[in-house]
Amino acid sequence: MKHIKNEAGDQMFINRKSAKIRKLVIGLWNDDSECFAQLYNLTVDDTYNYCRHILDNDRDALEAVTEIYSVALKNIIKLKDPALFSAWLRRIAFDVCYEKTVQDSRADLYTLLHPAELLSLSFSERQIFFLHDFSGLSEKEISNALHISKKHVEKILTLARSHMMELRNLQRV
Repeated sequence: MKHIKNEAGDQMFINRKSAKIRKLVIGLWNDDSECFAQLYNLTVDDTYNYCRHILDNDRDALEAVTEIYSVALKNIIKLKDPALFSAWLRRIAFDVCYEKTVQDSRADLYTLLHPAELLSLSFSERQIFFLHDFSGLSEKEISNALHISKKHVEKILTLARSHMMELRNLQRV
């Protein structure tokens, strides 16, 4: 019974955090610069940990975080729904880390994949495929980084590979 209470408490914390983020985004839309500092403080640890998982380097992760929040601040007005801030920030984080990995790459993705193959995947598929096959993270590490179950990671990874194979087969015909 204690475990159920902890889950309920965790959900209440998440709901309060989400409500606070929504309120801060609206404040930022209204040029309240203090709201950005508070948004940063609420989200930077998760963002850094995500980048650290992908880039596998503290310095690179810190550089990525700086770029991510710079992009977020410049583009916050483009965010249509403040409830989507966390997902939007994660998308920016992925894009920044992806570009950083390709630039500093151990493997040039464009020589291994046709760009259309990668772009044909949904964001979730592309993110998990990239983290697993190019960053070398295990399913467990990806599930920890994305706060999803390992089983879900495996399912999305299978879907991503299946979609890419379908596209390759269509291109051969």
